[in-house]
Amino acid sequence: MKRKWKIVLLVLAALAFAISVHIYFISEYLNGRFMLGPNDGMAQMLPFKQHLYEQYTQGNFFYSFSFGLGGGIYSQLAYYFSTSIVYLLSLLAIKMLDIVNLIGSPDVITWAKAILPVSIIRLSAALLLTVGVFRYMRIPLLPAFVGASFYAGSAIYFRHVVYWEFFANAFLWLPLLVLGVEKIIRERKPYWFIAAIAISVFDNFYFSYISFVFIGMYVILRWFIKLSDDELPVKSQLLYFIPAILLGFGIGSISFIPSVYAFLNNYRPAFQDEIPFYGNEDNILFTSRTLLLPTLFVLLICTVGLYKNKLFRLFALLSLVFIFFQGSPRIASVFNGFSAPQYRFEYLSMFVVAGTIAAGLALLPKVKKLHLLLAVGLTVLLYSLYLHHDVTLDLADEWAKYVWGGAAFVLAAFLIYTFKRKTWVFGLCLLVVFATYIPLINVHQEKQLSEAGNVEDSTLQLLTSDKYASTEQQDLIHDVLAKDEDFSRIEWKTDDKNNTNLVQGFPGISIYSSILNRELLFFYYYDLNIDMKRESVSRYSGFGNRANLYSLLNGKYIMFDKQEPIAAPYGFKPYMESDQYIVYQNENLLPFAKVGTEVFQEKDLESHTPLEREHAMLEGIILEDGESTGRAESLPNLMDQVNVEAAGGSYQDGQLQVEAEEGGLDLKLDEDLPRTGDYFISFHLKNNDASAPLYDLTVNEFETDRKSQQSIYRTKVDDLTIRVQAADTIRIRMPEGSYTIDDFTLQHEDYEKLEETKETAEDIPFSIDSNQVTVDYDNQQHDKYLKIPVPYEKGWEVSINGEKQELLKADYAFLGVELKNGENHIVFTYKPPYWNILLIICIVSIILSLCWGWYLRKRHLAGEKGEKA
Repeated sequence: MKRKWKIVLLVLAALAFAISVHIYFISEYLNGRFMLGPNDGMAQMLPFKQHLYEQYTQGNFFYSFSFGLGGGIYSQLAYYFSTSIVYLLSLLAIKMLDIVNLIGSPDVITWAKAILPVSIIRLSAALLLTVGVFRYMRIPLLPAFVGASFYAGSAIYFRHVVYWEFFANAFLWLPLLVLGVEKIIRERKPYWFIAAIAISVFDNFYFSYISFVFIGMYVILRWFIKLSDDELPVKSQLLYFIPAILLGFGIGSISFIPSVYAFLNNYRPAFQDEIPFYGNEDNILFTSRTLLLPTLFVLLICTVGLYKNKLFRLFALLSLVFIFFQGSPRIASVFNGFSAPQYRFEYLSMFVVAGTIAAGLALLPKVKKLHLLLAVGLTVLLYSLYLHHDVTLDLADEWAKYVWGGAAFVLAAFLIYTFKRKTWVFGLCLLVVFATYIPLINVHQEKQLSEAGNVEDSTLQLLTSDKYASTEQQDLIHDVLAKDEDFSRIEWKTDDKNNTNLVQGFPGISIYSSILNRELLFFYYYDLNIDMKRESVSRYSGFGNRANLYSLLNGKYIMFDKQEPIAAPYGFKPYMESDQYIVYQNENLLPFAKVGTEVFQEKDLESHTPLEREHAMLEGIILEDGESTGRAESLPNLMDQVNVEAAGGSYQDGQLQVEAEEGGLDLKLDEDLPRTGDYFISFHLKNNDASAPLYDLTVNEFETDRKSQQSIYRTKVDDLTIRVQAADTIRIRMPEGSYTIDDFTLQHEDYEKLEETKETAEDIPFSIDSNQVTVDYDNQQHDKYLKIPVPYEKGWEVSINGEKQELLKADYAFLGVELKNGENHIVFTYKPPYWNILLIICIVSIILSLCWGWYLRKRHLAGEKGEKA
């Protein structure tokens, strides 16, 4: 009974601490603001959670036709939430609340409101798990709780929750991995490690990689620092670790392999900038946004006498190593998969810092007075040096006062303890530690997150405004779709947010996610050279106002804000409107499923322009290989009938100097060139100033922007193709600066081919259901191929009349199949990559793990009986 009450009190204490370090965000919540970043938080976290909720509760677990142009959400969103255990539990809780009518129909606001309570519960759970690990290491309960509090309630935890909430889940699984290691080394029990591996790799492949790098370091260091006399020998440990790792991966592979495949099938330009080994100027004692070290840790790490203890030495050495890592961009790159430096491993740092604090506090009563006095002096010196080194801080700064004041109180309390070693004084010291840290971490949230990171702008008012999801926008979109019997896509974004369609619940033509389909990205970047009106990796959007692509790829509607300039593509006419918005309808939309006999090979089109490739897509199908049956037309380059003049600067030999605030080039067309239809202007453009910021580029009515040469989010695609309405002059404009702009191609589009295709296209019945597309076509014309505007990716299979067929990559990035004569009942079906074999591996791994555990337990019991005998 006493143990039961101790557990209850421990849980209540963890919950009380979790609430206390969330006080700032609780007060913000009461004032209509959310624990949510205004950028990725609103643009990715909320849309993905809401979209997965809609898909999962409808029974769609693997694929969504509304994820951009379509995508495998189980694999592509595994980096975020699709396999996140915390998210899945949250989803179940919200669904239950919905079922019993305690909340309204869940939407993004529901998920925004849920962040705070979920964060409090997750922090409490991380704290309790860490206490359990420290207690297993024979650290007394109170020091274990204090140390665990600094891990769970660290600055990096709140930064992760606010900006990229799924990052914070790693706080839960790291203690389990450490416990699993210790269980093998101390007790020869591998099932804890198997479970921890399985949970980690299932939950998030990216953070499992980071945690496993740490666990590898931890195990190696444990081989040199033995914490007890009866530990398993290193060679014997390997006999447990290796099969445990394989079994854990086998269980978690059902999530891990599809998500890693999605990661490898993503495309992001390689980071080629030089990465220095050292040079991160992060003030870890005063202003760090991620690794703000507690004063208590600094005091203990400076206490020489503590290093005699092996457990303290283990955590202290790891702490010092990770503090060193904090200053190394090269190490940050290693933890980010050898890509651009990203400091996302600080939760590892805070775990070993917490272990140092827990082990140090347990040993503090035995430390000599001189050693404690020396530690206090060294701590004061370190704070002084950091304050002096950071020229942006001085003692008069408000934040410096918070840090100095808190440090002074902590050091004063332990100075008293140095001379008066009483239990009540030690308790007073811990009270001072919490009394200073809790206000400090709340102020840190206000200063470093809310004010510096504009989190204060994440309000209920914004989520219901026309910049995110106003009622008027959603009502108009739903009215349009209610009158449409087919599956149709709408192009619409609020405030340049590519995931608007996920927020407002309609099939769109844009997406923003760190992991996307490589085939689609190449389609946009290189194959069709589509300008998305904003240069940035990890996204695609619209079709560059190019009518052929809208018609080919099911783009039926575009919504515009009446307050902004409307530049509808050819063939789009006003259809439906509200007070502030108007929807245009594509009158040349082609059928969802298209058939044809003309075949073009990708290699034969390499020298052709994007417009000529569009025409090939209209005429037939473009395949990676196979026998060509058609010859792609070549349209004339009209640049020899254009006079190029500089505007606001000078232009010579491909070098443009814009001397005015805005300038560029005027391409003046000869009088005999058409003034109807559209022109496609292609050119190479690069800002010659490597340090120049993002800049706007306009080509007549078309507006886009280009990243700085230094931006890690630059696509590095400098060959542009812009469609503009026919005019006397094509005006290319950019801000003052130096540019390389050359390799011009100008082609005219009269849309005769689009209209001919529209007139002759046969409307083919189709249906879309969850992860399946069904098409029925009576092939009496001996058409050779059928294609649908669904992105090609591993996991799709196709059958005709029940027989499996070869799946083709059509038109660079979409699904196709070779037809049979007569009736064709075609079924395209999607499952995550390698799903069937992974399901078998998962089940077999679970069975083997249970059998191994049963065998070890039976052997242990037999050993105990032998000892008694």
